[in-house]
Amino acid sequence: MTSFADIMAKFKRRPSDVVGVEIASSSVRVVRMTKANDGSILVTAAALLPAVERPAAPPVQDPQQPVPVQPPQPIHLPSELKGKYACLVIPGDTCVVKLLSFPGHFTDAAAAKVVESVGVENPDAHRISYRLVSEGHGKAESRVLAVAVPEQDASVAVQMFPAGVPAPFSVEVAPLAAMTAFLSGPGTQHADGAIGVIDFSDNMSSFALFSKGTLVLLRRFDVGTDTLLAKIQESLGVDRDTAQGIISDGSFDISQPVTDIMEPLVKQLIVSRDFVERRENCHVEKLYVTGGMTVSRDAMEEMRSALGIEIVTWNPLQSLTMRDGAFPENLKGQEWIFAAAVGACLGTFEETA
Repeated sequence: MTSFADIMAKFKRRPSDVVGVEIASSSVRVVRMTKANDGSILVTAAALLPAVERPAAPPVQDPQQPVPVQPPQPIHLPSELKGKYACLVIPGDTCVVKLLSFPGHFTDAAAAKVVESVGVENPDAHRISYRLVSEGHGKAESRVLAVAVPEQDASVAVQMFPAGVPAPFSVEVAPLAAMTAFLSGPGTQHADGAIGVIDFSDNMSSFALFSKGTLVLLRRFDVGTDTLLAKIQESLGVDRDTAQGIISDGSFDISQPVTDIMEPLVKQLIVSRDFVERRENCHVEKLYVTGGMTVSRDAMEEMRSALGIEIVTWNPLQSLTMRDGAFPENLKGQEWIFAAAVGACLGTFEETA
């Protein structure tokens, strides 16, 4: 029998005009998307805005009494980017993300253990959420993806939109939002195989493996685009903008700095890949890559030669319908910048479908 709550849910207004806002350390990445009654999705505008300073959280003397953070600088969006609701995306460096396993069927007792299993020191100072990834039966495990976001970080993001539209609707972690964009795009082509995805953000990288469309491994590493930029700056004695240009145009031999940065990471990718292939009895066919590191041909070749599989860069906007003029001409070829913002919008449409 259909419950009264289910009936009322059908009449609840669902977001159909949203803007994904990734508050990264180097910039603010914004994408506005709408969803029509027939389910079609349209990208209406996108922009790269200057970075905003996020107030640092003061030292916590008492974990039970978090110190208030200074209000952040508000983000002012151009009119074409003002959707009704904002899906906010924050960096994952202060968050805890874990793929947890529980024996057999995922029961209420197992659900009660999620917070404990996340392993944060003060759960009350975090926003903790989880999603069942795969339901176990018999001896098979249930897998749960759990996320813990520091309350102060989430509050600061929400305060960046203090009044008017867009109204804050959700707060997500950048690596997971990027994975949502991938699963809605290239991920739909691999329902029966095994693939890997790596997202290079400014300060970290997130690596996921999927088997038959199910997340089976998730790891994070302290290697990001800024890591490579800093190494090149140090090796060649140049500033950051010059280092960025050197990575992009390939006019200098930076193979040694790239190897120094990538080799330890690639070794961990190989260990993770081999472990999953044995446990899941599968073969990882491709590795999809997004983020700032993709502009470095040396970095991509380092992964390809070590892993021995096809390395594919992907465009988070490729499978979506774009309004004419929605994407800035000066950012053509850098669509990867918007992976997390796109994923936040798509995730909101999924949750409210």
